[in-house]
Amino acid sequence: MVEILRQEIITGVLAPGQRLVERELCERLDVSRNTLREACRQLEAEGFLAIPPHKGPVVAVLSERDARGFFEVREALECLAVRLFVERADGGMVAQLRQVTNRLRAAHESGNVRAMLEVKTTFYDVLYAGADNDVLRHQAALLRGRLAGLRARSLAREGRPQTSIDEIDEVVSAIEARDSTRASELWCAHIRSAARSALDEQG
Repeated sequence: MVEILRQEIITGVLAPGQRLVERELCERLDVSRNTLREACRQLEAEGFLAIPPHKGPVVAVLSERDARGFFEVREALECLAVRLFVERADGGMVAQLRQVTNRLRAAHESGNVRAMLEVKTTFYDVLYAGADNDVLRHQAALLRGRLAGLRARSLAREGRPQTSIDEIDEVVSAIEARDSTRASELWCAHIRSAARSALDEQG
């Protein structure tokens, strides 16, 4: 139930600022009001919904300040993941990351934003598996959900897909060289570049 609503918000089925009507959602999802309200409370805690006093839940609107904050936290989490991956992943995992990166390049060159996002999810699955830190993986997964719309907007900008995959490729090369410092620094630069693209687009 929570996952269904979360995905509908991430994919834009439920738009920012849209008010959720309990009766309609209960009928569509075939759940009780109590179940729906519990799901909404969890999504409010995750930042996907806002529940004003004496009013129904509303899909949260991401301000530029909030978006910047999410990117700042993303940088901290993902740069740590890259460093841990270099330190902990075995050769097979590094080879798997390169294979996924090659698939990601093909997706970026296709210009299909949906394909890019799908393969990027696989990239992160490999990255966090190699980093071997479940707490980090969980926190990053929640954050990626909140940033999904911004990521899609960034990748839709002309020239950004090619720049993005070139940046990622350089990071993976540093990972293959087992240079954790350079890989982490390059990934931080990649995220800052993505943030500039997404925030410029939002503005």
